[in-house]
Amino acid sequence: MHPSFPTVLVDGDTRPGREGGRGRPAFEHEATFHVEGLSCRSCARRAEQALRALPGVRAGSVGFFGEIAQAIYDVRVTSEREITAAMAQRGFTFTTAVGAPPSERARLDAGRFGLVVALLGNLVALASWRPARAPEREIAWVELGFTLLLFAVAGPPLLHRARALARRGVLGTEVVTLACATLALALGVVAMLFDPSRPASILEKLARFGLQLDGLSLAAFEASGAILGFSILALYAHTALLTRAFRGLTRAALAREARVRRVGGSGVDERVACASLAPGDRVRLGEGDITPVDIVLESAARVALPDGRAVDRAGGQIVETGARLLSGEVTGRVARAPCSELAAAADAEVHRAALRIERDARQRTGKSFAHVASLALSVASVSFAGFAFVVHALLGRGPFHPDGYLTAIAVLIGASPAAFVLALPAARTIAVVRARAAGVVVKDPAALEALATTSVACFDKTGTVTLGAPRVTRLSWREFPDISILEDVAALEAGAIHRAGRAIAHHLAVAGVRPGALDEAADVRPDGVVGRARDALVEVSAARPGDPLPPDAREGASLVCVRRNGIVEAWFELWDPPRLGSEKAFRALFQRGLGCRLVSGDGPDATLALAHRLGVPARGGLGPAEKALHVRDLQQAGARVLHISDGQEDRANPCPADVSLAIAPGALPVAVPAPLVLCDDRLETIAWLVDLARALRATVRQSLLVSVAYNAAVIPLCAAGFLSPLCAAGLALGEALILCGNAARLLVSPGLPGKAAAPPGLPAAGALAHVRTDRVPLPP
Repeated sequence: MHPSFPTVLVDGDTRPGREGGRGRPAFEHEATFHVEGLSCRSCARRAEQALRALPGVRAGSVGFFGEIAQAIYDVRVTSEREITAAMAQRGFTFTTAVGAPPSERARLDAGRFGLVVALLGNLVALASWRPARAPEREIAWVELGFTLLLFAVAGPPLLHRARALARRGVLGTEVVTLACATLALALGVVAMLFDPSRPASILEKLARFGLQLDGLSLAAFEASGAILGFSILALYAHTALLTRAFRGLTRAALAREARVRRVGGSGVDERVACASLAPGDRVRLGEGDITPVDIVLESAARVALPDGRAVDRAGGQIVETGARLLSGEVTGRVARAPCSELAAAADAEVHRAALRIERDARQRTGKSFAHVASLALSVASVSFAGFAFVVHALLGRGPFHPDGYLTAIAVLIGASPAAFVLALPAARTIAVVRARAAGVVVKDPAALEALATTSVACFDKTGTVTLGAPRVTRLSWREFPDISILEDVAALEAGAIHRAGRAIAHHLAVAGVRPGALDEAADVRPDGVVGRARDALVEVSAARPGDPLPPDAREGASLVCVRRNGIVEAWFELWDPPRLGSEKAFRALFQRGLGCRLVSGDGPDATLALAHRLGVPARGGLGPAEKALHVRDLQQAGARVLHISDGQEDRANPCPADVSLAIAPGALPVAVPAPLVLCDDRLETIAWLVDLARALRATVRQSLLVSVAYNAAVIPLCAAGFLSPLCAAGLALGEALILCGNAARLLVSPGLPGKAAAPPGLPAAGALAHVRTDRVPLPP
């Protein structure tokens, strides 16, 4: 019987996933594909049905908007290659999801780009430095040739994007570009065919209504070619930016599939997939090879790091993934095993986030300032274009005068939405991809932007600040040991879900205690478990205020009390060590102006002991409802709260924090309810993520400011006739390049966590709680 999977669409509706990511069988893998050729939503439904019907596929979904598919399959029955081949036989082209999604990739290559630049350069040169003695009609023929070539070279990519968006019910800017370019070309051709020496010409009759074509062909051809050329250059800049952003994901995905030489026990090399390596395996690298995983060198070597720097590494040092070997052949041992399944699932979440960003930008969904400004720009450009056309007609030139058309075209082309459809989506996508490179999966891009405004960080204790692997260090008795009580406790904790319960069950199993029989099913509560055994009420729960404590309890250890009929009979002392670098992470957050708090369901003594070590205020003995109430108190005090937990409690009891981040190493991101998921245990990454969110917010604000100022100045100038369509298209390209360049700064700033030196002048750890309590109004 196959397990059932909830379905969550890629368009924000369903996609296959699991309620729990840690329980996925080893033979189940998740794959993400790009789909080409979907013409309607019924095609997507047929592709989804065909995908689910394939042998070995446990669950599958196909999203129409982003043309992306996801499948969970049994590796014992099928593979990604077999799925791709089977879907091709059914008429659907599936490709492995590496690099930028197809909707973000223009069909441009180096040759096409060079032709566009050459043709556009010649056209602009003729428009700017026109030969004085050359007849106007001959120059018009030359410009017509350049314009037609630009239509042939630059038209297909724009038409492809326009058709792809039109199938999704979205009117893209490519439609406006093609329509304006075609209208300008038609005006130029009509002007070329007009011969003023023919008195019976129908155009001469229309001239009475304002149709004056003398000298129009040059301006029309220049406008048509410039509109296409400048638009495709802006599209190419945007595509190059996203390709650069996704390059790291592409390298990582290819590295997981790469073959590497593993040294066998007899010293014979064998070619194996990188994903099959285990820690301690010996691999051999030759000159020019790229390290597929982190390896510990057995001898000295010279390597080129992924950022291009060449460094010398001695024997025993680690060479990072992606470094290229510059010296001779070396061997090394695998430091960390590559987790292909989790990495592929994280990459799939990044692609889904990129598709959501594009969808929101194109459909203008949401109530943010960017969406309102985009809608206002569309209304303003259409209104000014109509205004300019009507004004030229009312000035006595007639409704057919070409100046009205060219002025309206100039307004539509000069009104640049590049900030909303190019720069802002690119900046958000770059931020999502960079977060993935640092080990953070952003499932909701809006949560990353909201992170920039948070002022208080609330940390759960178990599994967040601590490793989440408690172990029983001691068992204390109030009077004398009773093996029957331990048998009842083993029965209560037999199916424990909480970490403390599992630790107690493991400790009793190792000690040889067999579970007893319960009179009735155990009742799981937020602070423990209760059940009836041997006609008595047995309870295993955290220590409560007023409970007696063992006289020699270890400071900072968590105490779990065993009660029989309400009387404490024994205590289990559990120790869960804090994560490495937790103090440094709290200091880094304080340096960035965030007040840190520690909340936990553990006993107040254990929570306060860890909080004192970290130098932050804390509250212990809180259940999920009390934690949510504490977060609401912080919000009512004027703070914007970042809640950081392991993500397990958020499934049943969502926290009302402004932003939630889950630390879930080893879990599938889709199975974690938090919008931000840290896939490793480095708490220092949280401070870097705050820097990234603030850099993204600054980039968004700068892009919006530039866009508003540009459009406020250019649209009226175009409507008044001061700017020709050629100048308007050139200005729109310049603004798009400036905005893309501003978004490109996120590719390098902030630096990845761990590479920058800690800022000097940090206060002592013990002063953190006092300072933050004074600066941010926090409830007791």
